[in-house]
Amino acid sequence: MSLDELKADVAELTKLLEEAQRARVKGILTQAKAEAEREIVNLEMKARIAAERLAAGTNGGDAKRYLHELTDYGWDQSAKFVKLFITLNGVQNCSEDDVVINYTETSMQLHVRDLNGKDYGLTVNNLLHPIDIEKSYRKLKTDMVAIYLKKADEGQNWDVLTAIQKRLKQKQDSDLAKDGENPENALVNIMKKMYNDGDSKTKQMIAKAWTESQEKARSGGNPGNFGDL
Repeated sequence: MSLDELKADVAELTKLLEEAQRARVKGILTQAKAEAEREIVNLEMKARIAAERLAAGTNGGDAKRYLHELTDYGWDQSAKFVKLFITLNGVQNCSEDDVVINYTETSMQLHVRDLNGKDYGLTVNNLLHPIDIEKSYRKLKTDMVAIYLKKADEGQNWDVLTAIQKRLKQKQDSDLAKDGENPENALVNIMKKMYNDGDSKTKQMIAKAWTESQEKARSGGNPGNFGDL
């Protein structure tokens, strides 16, 4: 899909979000908008990389490098900063000019050039709160890029990293509240939320409990009713 078409999609999704009333519809539209915005950023990044290579007169071998989109990172916060940690083996050997970050008040975009013959990118849009662009920075550590996003409002707590995650969390909490009068439905939704949000060990434990409950149901015992996780 072209950049113009994606931008048109985002504009229309924004209008639909303003008109939407139901929480489920808002959640679907929010996810679709976030996906379209991510594709826009990726296309713009690829275009910029191609332009940089052309301007630098890179040879055919360099032109074969592709952009690998990063999705895994950790984050933490202090009173002054939101900190992102991206693991990349050998990144400490890159030159300072090959690890570039572009900031806006509500987004950040990392681009690592020619790390072991590959380019890497990470984009985080719709930050939960504004950041101070001038005071944000990054550090190269052993096998890691550490990004420090300066909070525009020092001391403000970020319970999630992005506004999209905030909306999805609110929707999940709302769905749980609706099932509050039905203990079985509430338990199933809580287990689903724990599974979706949990680490690999938590998911293994929940999957094991669900499997055992199904085996009990087939044998005529009490299944424990975990539902369809």
